[in-house]
Amino acid sequence: MIQAYDKRLTFCLSIVIVFLRMHQMAGASGIEGKWNGQIRAQGSVAGYEKSHILDLTGDTGPFLDGALDARLNGTLFVGDRLTFEAHYEAVLSGGQSREAQGELARLLPGGAPLINGPPSDDRRLFSLTHVISDNENRLMYHRLDRLSATYTNDKITVRAGRQALTWGNGLVFNPMDLLNPFAPSDVIRDYKTGDDMLVMQGDYGPFSDIQLAYVPRRNPETGNVSNSASSFAGKAQWTAMESDWDLLFSSHYEDTVLGIGMVRYIKDAAWRTDLTYTAMDSDISDGYFSVVTNIDYSWVWGGHNFYGLGEVYYNGLGKANPMDALRDKDLQTRITRGDLFTLGRWYATGQIQFEAHPLVNIFLSTIVNLNDPSMLLQPRITWDVLSSTRILAGVDIPVGAGGTEYGGPTHAPTGKQVGAPLKGYVIATWYF
Repeated sequence: MIQAYDKRLTFCLSIVIVFLRMHQMAGASGIEGKWNGQIRAQGSVAGYEKSHILDLTGDTGPFLDGALDARLNGTLFVGDRLTFEAHYEAVLSGGQSREAQGELARLLPGGAPLINGPPSDDRRLFSLTHVISDNENRLMYHRLDRLSATYTNDKITVRAGRQALTWGNGLVFNPMDLLNPFAPSDVIRDYKTGDDMLVMQGDYGPFSDIQLAYVPRRNPETGNVSNSASSFAGKAQWTAMESDWDLLFSSHYEDTVLGIGMVRYIKDAAWRTDLTYTAMDSDISDGYFSVVTNIDYSWVWGGHNFYGLGEVYYNGLGKANPMDALRDKDLQTRITRGDLFTLGRWYATGQIQFEAHPLVNIFLSTIVNLNDPSMLLQPRITWDVLSSTRILAGVDIPVGAGGTEYGGPTHAPTGKQVGAPLKGYVIATWYF
């Protein structure tokens, strides 16, 4: 217990020292500091059908849950070329859903969905996450989500440390975004989870932007950095035939990923397409294609602003039957490590945004599995109460028969469904 306490104290002190040193340096000559952050509170209520696997515990809801997330961001500008960045995050969550999932795990050890845990640094180069409490009642942890240094001159930018990198032109699904992509159902996308990496960016010849990224990862079993668990990727961008083009090459874990993307404008609408081919275990003959294409457009009607998007996604590793997908080892491996989020092959998504008032926006999003068919509906509304405060309220509505992806795949040993609940939520965020 003393050893665990010492580790916790050491981690807390290291975070305090990072921000104190940044604050002290900000007062030095030629050094400028910038600070901001946010505090987000969430409350939700979730209910499951009686056919759901949680019925084995004798309770399918409604369950009340809550979460609190605080984030402090610091940036130091040292002259014109050097920048240091650190983001600290502290999260507390828990509630009745977590308790029910814990009870289910006791009833079906090894066979029930696991309780959600904190972001894991087991594979990352540095361990910058400390879990304070992780049990059936609550999850509490804090971490450094960004900790990087950036050097910039007239020709190249080099950034090293924990950071986020986003590639690709998908708006809901994004097969080119290999490093910690957002899940398609995420409605809040302000921060991606950071990874430890080295990124170099510049331009050369016909290429308006060239980026190279190296993400060293550890083998969780040995604790050593492993090439088979790491990623090396490059992306080049150029303009031709009135379009912007992207070319991607990556060695990602043991896969080789090749991709090409295009963005062009059709009158006032933007059209984007990405195509990737993933050679599993670097075997070019054993792989699959992924394609995403979308179009979005904004307009004014009746004195109100509107925005709409439509997107079609093809996942060559997906299956027409969700149960076949759950039994596919290659698919499950990529879902577990966060490369993929879906079980099926063909999806259609759409979103309409209506500005009812300059401070109030109404959204309706849909994600449709075209193979099942099943869908997820996500109506929601945002209200900018103050210049620094936003409230988001919404509902996640899964629609589909039992055995479909959004209706709920079947847990074979029990014959029960394991789908997502009908869930309502309210999220308040204060920015400072």
